[in-house]
Amino acid sequence: MRILVLGTNYAPERTAVAPFTTGLCEHLAEQGHDIKVITTFPYYPEWRIWEGYRGLLFRREQVRNVCLLRVWHFVPGRASSLVQRLAHDFSFACGAFLASPFAGNFDMIYCVSPPPALALAAYLLAAIRRKPYIIKLTDLASDAARATGILGEGVALRLARAIERFIYRHAARVVCLCQGFIERLSELGISPDKLELIPDWAGTQDAGSFSGPFSGNGAFRKANGFAEEQFLVMHTGNIGKKQNLMNAVRAAEISRDRSDLVWVVVGDGEERSAIGEEIRARGLANIRLLPFEPAERLPEMYSSADALLLNQKASVESAVIPSKLLTYMAAGRAVLAAVSEKSEAARLVRGAQCGLLVPAENPQALVDAALLLRENSSLRLKLGSNGRAYAARHFTKQSVLRAYDALFSRLANEKPLETAAARKAAAGG
Repeated sequence: MRILVLGTNYAPERTAVAPFTTGLCEHLAEQGHDIKVITTFPYYPEWRIWEGYRGLLFRREQVRNVCLLRVWHFVPGRASSLVQRLAHDFSFACGAFLASPFAGNFDMIYCVSPPPALALAAYLLAAIRRKPYIIKLTDLASDAARATGILGEGVALRLARAIERFIYRHAARVVCLCQGFIERLSELGISPDKLELIPDWAGTQDAGSFSGPFSGNGAFRKANGFAEEQFLVMHTGNIGKKQNLMNAVRAAEISRDRSDLVWVVVGDGEERSAIGEEIRARGLANIRLLPFEPAERLPEMYSSADALLLNQKASVESAVIPSKLLTYMAAGRAVLAAVSEKSEAARLVRGAQCGLLVPAENPQALVDAALLLRENSSLRLKLGSNGRAYAARHFTKQSVLRAYDALFSRLANEKPLETAAARKAAAGG
């Protein structure tokens, strides 16, 4: 099978969807499929093109039998700016479309969306080539933009939702990461026959895959000056508006007299500098902002945490499971989730019984929950064990890849699905 993959993030990036797209493509290549990937130059989560890739418009790479076609796209200085974000999305969609002839022939397209603009490019390519396309839906972009303040109610939001509905309806399949997505797309009128429930796998965050529960010799604590008796509440991954880590800063300010409770933020992103400035301005010694760890030291980092923090804006009622939550569960550590009770993350934490849920944007509640875990080691261990067991049952890499193998095989054996646009293009009109 010849599969053309479109996606904004790929290895060597270590966060968000990059490890999952990379893992899937390498698996498919190992199965003997011809995999071409059109992607960006690495830029995330720093929102800056990495050294070694700057100044390029196009680059072809061959990595583990996967052919990568990297194209330039606009990287915004402020990811929360609507104009800059649109330039980011559409510049890559246009670049991917223009680069597609260099990918040769393909039997189907697999597109990781958002951005919706890229999915629109996938639709056009599929229509022109008369091939089916699959959308992997990692978030409902219009809902996320509304929740984070990028879009308000109005014409732009209605247009974004109309585009989303259009591309989902014309896709051969839409891969949904969780049941919440299926419910939301069903509400939008997408046929249930198109919807495939395939989650991401657990144990991937910031780099490759690893298994838990994690244990170590305390090297991470020693390297960063944390005492053995200190209780570490740790966030890992993107530091953006959606994560709203000012909530953790305020929690640290409330608990500044508790030297045994330390808040640790590991990662990078649009809001990192602002968070650092707030920590310095408030003179807080009980919250640390640390860079990403190398892949080989991730198990040691997770093993050093006593609780793992999932924090989101109260307005984020997302229907997607954050990838970091799956990794937290695989790590065998109790989850401290400050999220909307309506979110898919809250649903999973409740279902797996892997952590404590507290109201979003309530720093006092966050402190109280952290202290409860601090004082109750048996509860902490039980929650961590529950999360690990749940992840092992539902989110293994092997089971996810088998589901993808079955999906691609079914689609390859089906009669080609021609959209109205494809028929019109074939007719010359």
